[in-house]
Amino acid sequence: MRRHQLFSPCLSVLWALTLSGSAVAADAFIAQVDRERLAVDETLTLRLIAEGKVAGEPDLAPLDQDFEVLNQGTSSRVSIVNGAMSQSREWTLELAPRRPGPLEIPALALDGARSQPIRVEVVPADQPRPGAGAGPRSVFVQTEADTTDPYVQQAFTYLVKVLYREQPRRAVLSDPQAEGATLERQGDDQSYSEMIEGQRYTVIERRFLVIPQRSGPLTIRGPRLEVLMPEDRPGTRRGPFADFEDVFGGGFFQGLPNLADPGSGRRVVERGPDLTVGVRPQPAGSADPWLAAESVQLSEEWTPAPPRFRVGEPITRTLVITARGATAAQLPTLDPGSPDGAKVYPEQPRVEDLPGSGAPASLKTLKVALVPGRVGSLTLPEIRLSWWDTVADQARVAVIPQRTLVVEPAPGSAAPPVSEVMGEPAVTIGPAASPAAQPAAGEAVGKGAEGLPDGTPAATSRLRGIGSLWPRLALFFGLGWLLTLGWLVLSRRARADRAHTPAPVPRRQWVSARSALAVAAKACAGDDPRAARAALLDWGRARWPDRPPGTLGELADRLGAPEAGPLLGGIDRALYAPAGAVWNGAQVWQGLAPILSAAGREPTTGGSSPLPGLYPPVTG
Repeated sequence: MRRHQLFSPCLSVLWALTLSGSAVAADAFIAQVDRERLAVDETLTLRLIAEGKVAGEPDLAPLDQDFEVLNQGTSSRVSIVNGAMSQSREWTLELAPRRPGPLEIPALALDGARSQPIRVEVVPADQPRPGAGAGPRSVFVQTEADTTDPYVQQAFTYLVKVLYREQPRRAVLSDPQAEGATLERQGDDQSYSEMIEGQRYTVIERRFLVIPQRSGPLTIRGPRLEVLMPEDRPGTRRGPFADFEDVFGGGFFQGLPNLADPGSGRRVVERGPDLTVGVRPQPAGSADPWLAAESVQLSEEWTPAPPRFRVGEPITRTLVITARGATAAQLPTLDPGSPDGAKVYPEQPRVEDLPGSGAPASLKTLKVALVPGRVGSLTLPEIRLSWWDTVADQARVAVIPQRTLVVEPAPGSAAPPVSEVMGEPAVTIGPAASPAAQPAAGEAVGKGAEGLPDGTPAATSRLRGIGSLWPRLALFFGLGWLLTLGWLVLSRRARADRAHTPAPVPRRQWVSARSALAVAAKACAGDDPRAARAALLDWGRARWPDRPPGTLGELADRLGAPEAGPLLGGIDRALYAPAGAVWNGAQVWQGLAPILSAAGREPTTGGSSPLPGLYPPVTG
């Protein structure tokens, strides 16, 4: 009974508190701002306070018309005073104005309650800010494109520049947005200085590759830049250790980061201007597949070089598309054709986007194994690639002309047919017969198969000789035909096995690497960057057959010399340089030759050999 009397008052108090809390609804909904005048590149803080028990979230959609919500946070508070419980909830929003002028934060709704509207004044960025003197802008964003009227699926460069006079504490740049096009960041950011209206600015340049997917107007929405500048504005809240700093002369916490308030400073929000370009459709009557580029070239290479065509021996033909102003994914796959008298085995095409600034440059390589099947002439069909020249604005065609090759017989092949080896049997005629032995005029004389009179001893002897020779010839050529047939069957089966089973890559000897260096030196001396690139990659495959480099960039990394990268990169850039550009191959080879010579030597190991000697050492 005592226990029941003891707990009854406690239960009553808890029940009263519960009823009082459940009876409270959203009694008030208040909106507050930290300031009512700001620049268009600044932000303001909006606080929404709801008194009472709140179940939902405020509707922030009305803010989107004039403001952009950058950050949002929420907190709750519960207090009990004299047995009465009260609670409140607070939302903190960081807003960035979308335009200058008088703006209004509209009334916001929450659980049946509405806040009061608040008017703010937003001044342009170049006007004086509250508490600040006039002066040039501290940070802003510029956008530009290298063309204003691209074709559909024509790649062009979109450039974003961030300019600032003083180093910000923190900066975040969003990506531009475009509906109806793909945007891809290109390369690394570039930094340099620039003078604008007598003020020196630091410029951060970021490039994007834009490929429109449909014709018509294309609007690229500028990126948004959020920076935290190192200057304080009036009303900036003090950190939790500010009072200690004042007491200890401002040096007690010097050098330590402000973990509790890492965002102190003036927050600035800038937007790059939107940019609209007119995308032109594919011209009527143009080729399909559609390829728009600044330049396109077709080339072919043979391995081995120079090639020698024999029946049954494969020769590798490499077809290369070189394009500027198009990505590797946009390049079509070439059709090598199916020549009569040979089999064609194409490999999977290999694509490569070459590094560099400006317009994109790309390669597409197709290797084809060609196996002649008969002796004589072999005609390879013409290969054509239609493309649209965006510089001259006209259709063009890149062509590899038709080739007529001479195919030789395979070494050790069978003899030609019998009709080509055997002529008519020779006929030997003896001394002329005497007049007495000759037949009288008008007498019919029978002729044998060899033109000799029938019944003469010479004719009889000749016929017996021929009759005994034919069986031997038939046996000889019959055996030869069977041997040839067996060789053809075995060689065809071996070729089929080689076609289905990848042959191991043989380790090239120093002679092949040396010959590749000779070809590279000759190409550089003749200012031929394409042949120099192919020869250097051949040298890399001979030097590292297990892991051959596929590009000149990989070859530069493999060489390890700091100066190899610019020299090899210059060869790639020379391939896509505009017409009339000069490439000094002799100077490039002068720098590359010692690097390749040092890398070509096999590493030697000092000390004794890991294998024991063949003879025991002789000791004195």
